[in-house]
Order: sequence, then structure tokens, then C-alpha cells
Amino acid sequence: MMPEKKDFPHLNEAALALIERTDEERIYAIREGSWLGYKDAKRILARMEELLTYPRITRMPNMLLVAPSFNGKTSILERFMSLHHPDLDAEGEVTICPVVMVEAPPKPDISDFYTRILDVLMTPYKPTASTPEKYSQIKRLFRQMDVHMLIVDEIHHLITGSTNRQQEFRNAIKSLGNETGVCMVAAGTEDAYNAFNTDPQMSSRFTPEELPVWKPNNEFGSLLATLELRAPLKQASNLKDPPTMLAIHTRSEGTLGDMVDLVKELAVDAIRNKVERITFDRITSLRWVPPSKRKQYKRL
Repeated sequence: MMPEKKDFPHLNEAALALIERTDEERIYAIREGSWLGYKDAKRILARMEELLTYPRITRMPNMLLVAPSFNGKTSILERFMSLHHPDLDAEGEVTICPVVMVEAPPKPDISDFYTRILDVLMTPYKPTASTPEKYSQIKRLFRQMDVHMLIVDEIHHLITGSTNRQQEFRNAIKSLGNETGVCMVAAGTEDAYNAFNTDPQMSSRFTPEELPVWKPNNEFGSLLATLELRAPLKQASNLKDPPTMLAIHTRSEGTLGDMVDLVKELAVDAIRNKVERITFDRITSLRWVPPSKRKQYKRL
């Protein structure tokens, strides 16, 4: 029998359906997580939808998505990909792939970049193929598969190469956009600004969108309230209560991914310790290494 909402008003329907499951099942659901559609994420997704349906013109609009590490950038890109799966055109016997997403190589290597695109498109290619051959194959496949958008994540890797290699890689991106007519979304950390701003053509082609770190305000409180609705705990935690919200913000340092992971571990801790709610004391005492300390952190 389904538990009644009146007995657990702090939960949404999905969490309510889990509330009588075993502890391990509830912990698994908490750690699995789900999409968080906060304001900035919705704004960026809406802009990406506009770019996807943009008519093919001589100079296509592009986006540069910039965010601190672990602040939701890749989650937004993956969410967009989940909304635009490849589809088989039965008549043409070809896969229609409106969006292609790759991760930039760890250094500005054009051949490696093209290989990654071909791998994502799951197409055979000669291991010994030259860079121009790979490029020609990509252009042909983009036309055949009706690709409208190319997403390149971790674009800040661009700055790890020499000045000449960086410029060659930027030129390759520009040429690919020009010759295929696709919109491009490049995403990375703040270093992505440096990767693009040294080339006036790149900075003029890519409109920046930023995901700043979070502040302990009403929007942050609303996000915590959403996480509480989704966490199958038997008692309310009142995470948006100002002292509680500030404690979580302090420990996560305003980074979205760290905040979500911290709340998950607090919820797991609440289940395992039979408390069934996240308390202020546990927020401040749970073993948790904040983002700023992780590089210096050493195991005892």
C-alpha cells in the first residue's frame, strides 16, 4: 500500500514511493540522483534549443559555456544530449544525429580531436588516416547525418599546448564550423576565456554564458528544498532554514556539484544512523573535504 502524502508532506511522489523500501534501496536512489532544473540551467538549455533550430547561415552563432569545475556545466550538456537522441531514418537507411558531443583532447591535437568525433559517430575509419582524410570524412558524415550542433566539452584543455598549437586548433574549430554549417557549443572552466580571447575571431563568434558559484540566497534555498523533496527520509530536515542553508553553503563553498554530493552523503548518513533527517550538527561534523582543501588533502 502506497504511503499517504499527509504522513510525509516533505517528500515528492517519487520519494514517497521509496519511503518504505529497505535502507540500501533508499541509499541507492539517493546516490543515483536526478536532474536539477534550476534557473540558469533552464536558461542555457533554452538558448541551446534556439541554436539547434537556427537556420544555416554564413556565420553561425555559437556559445561558450564557462563554469568553475564541478558546477553543473557537463550535467547541462548531458541533459541536452538526452533530449536529442540520434534517430534512424528508415527510408534513407541512415542515422539522423542532430547533436554530437565530444570531449576536447587533453592537448590541442587536431588529429585526436577528429578521431574523437569519428568515435562518437561510431563510424569506421582507417587507423592510419591522415588528419585531412579524417576531416573530409567528418564533413561528409555531418551532411549525411544532418548534424546541426557540435558540443565540445573541456575546451580549456586548449591552453595546455604551445601558442602555435593553440592557434592551429582554434583554426580547425573555425573551419569545421564554417564548412559544415553547424552551431558550436564549447564548454570549460574559466581558463576557456583565455583559450578564446587571444583570438578576436573566436571571441566574436562565441557568445559567453556563465555559471557562477552559488550564493547563500533564496535561489540556493529553493535548490536545497528541491533536494529535500527528493530524498526519501522519513522526517523533514528544513534545509532551506537560514542557519542550515548557510552551513551547507559554507561546507560546499557554493559549488553545485559539491553541494549536491554533500546533501546526498548527509541523507545517507541520516539513514544509516537511524535519524531519518539531516541535522545541523551532522552538517558541521560530517567528514567532508571542501573543494578548496582537496589539493592539499593527505590521507592519515
